Amino acid sequence: MDAALKENESRGHLPTFYIVSSDESQTVLFGKLVRFLPCRVIEMQADDFFTEAEGAYKGMGIDRLACLRGAMNITGTPVLVIDGGTAMTYTAMDEKGMIMGGGISCGIKMRMDALETFTSGLPAMNVEKELTRIIDEATKSDSPANVFATNTKDAMVVASLVEISAYIRSVIDVWMSKVGRPKKRKETDGAKKGKSSSKCNHDRVVALAGGAGNLIAKLLDENEGGILNSTPKPQIPAKHVNGLIHFGVTWVLCEKSNQTQKMPHIADANGLGKKVTTETKQKWTKFVGESVIKEFNDNTGASVQTFKGQVISFSVWDSEDGSGEYPLYRIVYSDGDEEDVDLAELKQLVADYKTKAVDPKNNPEGFIGSRVAKVFFGTQLYFGTVNSYSDSLWRVNYDDGDEEEYEESELLAAVKTCEDSKGSDPKAP
Repeated sequence: MDAALKENESRGHLPTFYIVSSDESQTVLFGKLVRFLPCRVIEMQADDFFTEAEGAYKGMGIDRLACLRGAMNITGTPVLVIDGGTAMTYTAMDEKGMIMGGGISCGIKMRMDALETFTSGLPAMNVEKELTRIIDEATKSDSPANVFATNTKDAMVVASLVEISAYIRSVIDVWMSKVGRPKKRKETDGAKKGKSSSKCNHDRVVALAGGAGNLIAKLLDENEGGILNSTPKPQIPAKHVNGLIHFGVTWVLCEKSNQTQKMPHIADANGLGKKVTTETKQKWTKFVGESVIKEFNDNTGASVQTFKGQVISFSVWDSEDGSGEYPLYRIVYSDGDEEDVDLAELKQLVADYKTKAVDPKNNPEGFIGSRVAKVFFGTQLYFGTVNSYSDSLWRVNYDDGDEEEYEESELLAAVKTCEDSKGSDPKAP
């Protein structure tokens, strides 16, 4: 508590939590968690985002409405948001900004769990691991997964991918039949003179959100991104927007406080904005996939913890003074946390990784949080995470619950094995 009060004094204001949740029990638990902290907690309501007059029906999930608001201000109208979370949802809006409605179905993990739970002969499985394996085998070897699978686990996963691909493409087709197909833009007199107009989603870009957003984006690519060996399919313009719900919240807060919110461009397949030169594209894109390392203060402020991470994507933003565009890079750290950093900070984090993270003698704690892999029983590859360092030994917790201590040579070998096998790591960023 003392540390929290001291931090507030340095900031000069109370931290504010904005809650967007359809689960009342979780909201209550969060309130109990922070009730003794010096902060404000504001539970947002559905009509903060859209009213019934705008098409929001009674009981419509506030998370869906927040994502729809974020997509509306990124792509323009009409809007279609597909959220691949625990449940898979889609929510649509027409060109006039009226909500058309949507649908709710099982997410991919829920589908797999249902097969195992409600049958007697189908196995439980690590869905993320099996998905990663099938996708990597399909894309890296240029050999799409056979729709007619020859083993049980593949049959379960592939059938779910076929269902999801067909289901989503069907929804998009119906949406486009209602709002019209992508249009070729004609330069109007107003456009020639530099006048702005209300944002319109001419290209009918579909906004994707949720943990399965990247997977859905692949399935909507030409021929399903080479994942499935099925009939030829065209590419559908769709983009995965990290943290879409946060864009919706930010827009509403700025709108209510009469502030202008700068929204990012929807990037193309390489994560790029619409005005960026080829030279700049190459400079910005090369950082995706880079490893970083960063120090954070712990919750008490008494000690520093070091975490490794990886750059997974970036978005392009307009500068506030209108002078150009700049990138913000999304980093996923080894503990699962994420943050966005600008180019200058990213360059420093990459440089720190190259100088600190690979030096077990001068910076042994730098390996804490690193993913490792080791072969047991001759052929079985097990992944784990370095959790601590003491007395020249690194303690590793494997994903299956086992533990082991590494000497320096073992650690370096396990780090290299993990890097070489990253496509099979179920917890890889």
